[in-house]
Amino acid sequence: MTDTRSKILSVAERMARSGGYNGFSFREIATSVGIKSASVHHHFPTKENLTLEVARLYEESFFAALGEFAPPGGTPESQLRHYCDVFKNAFESSGRACLCGVLSNEAEQLPQSVREVIAGFVSANISWLEQAIKQGSADSGYDNAREKAELVYCALEGAMGVAALKQDIGWITRVSKHARHAALMD
Repeated sequence: MTDTRSKILSVAERMARSGGYNGFSFREIATSVGIKSASVHHHFPTKENLTLEVARLYEESFFAALGEFAPPGGTPESQLRHYCDVFKNAFESSGRACLCGVLSNEAEQLPQSVREVIAGFVSANISWLEQAIKQGSADSGYDNAREKAELVYCALEGAMGVAALKQDIGWITRVSKHARHAALMD
């Protein structure tokens, strides 16, 4: 990937995490990167192409940070703590809400291809959490593990949004604690 392409993607992610799909333009990205708008179009012919690539890279980065599921000796509590820490670390490094959370709020305005990537991100998160919640259960899993996974995911997305608004990571810390507890209750 060229340096210019990487810069465009980085700036677009930052702007989308702050303002959503309609919160950035090729002209703003070009100005921030120090290139002409035509150069952005050279790398990404449409806003859909750019947003799609940003969303894919974000998902890839998130799951790389999450790492392999269930390392040796992992417990449901340690898995959930690790999952919550990925959200916390993402906020610490950017001070912004989750890209996929921000874009989820604009689902009706998104091109279908971008919606599909965002929906895939959500589904993959719920599946990962569901596995973590079921792990160690004597009876092949809780009846409502999926609902608990949805609760954890939604709670963290909301906490990350409020943390960005308030610029206070404590929101993520507090919600993480309570969401983990709720997910592990029988």
